[in-house]
Amino acid sequence: MNSHKIKIAILLTCFNRRDETLACLRGLTKQKISDDVSYDVVLVDDGSTDGTGEAVEKEFVDVLVVKGSGSLFWNQGMRLAWETALGR
Repeated sequence: MNSHKIKIAILLTCFNRRDETLACLRGLTKQKISDDVSYDVVLVDDGSTDGTGEAVEKEFVDVLVVKGSGSLFWNQGMRLAWETALGR
């Protein structure tokens, strides 16, 4: 028996993708995960005006939503998500 638990960071970044982001997270929660694996989800919401971050915070209380400035775009949003996950 393996006594080491595997921890995974799931990183997402978005801008005005409320429905797509919620569908992604709903799909994730339906996956069968081994008891030897745990994960944290970090979502960078880069200034969405469609309520993406708020909807995620309401439905998925374990997801860490990081608010972006609106000027991160995908690559800097992912960098911020990575840095945030490393600090957890």
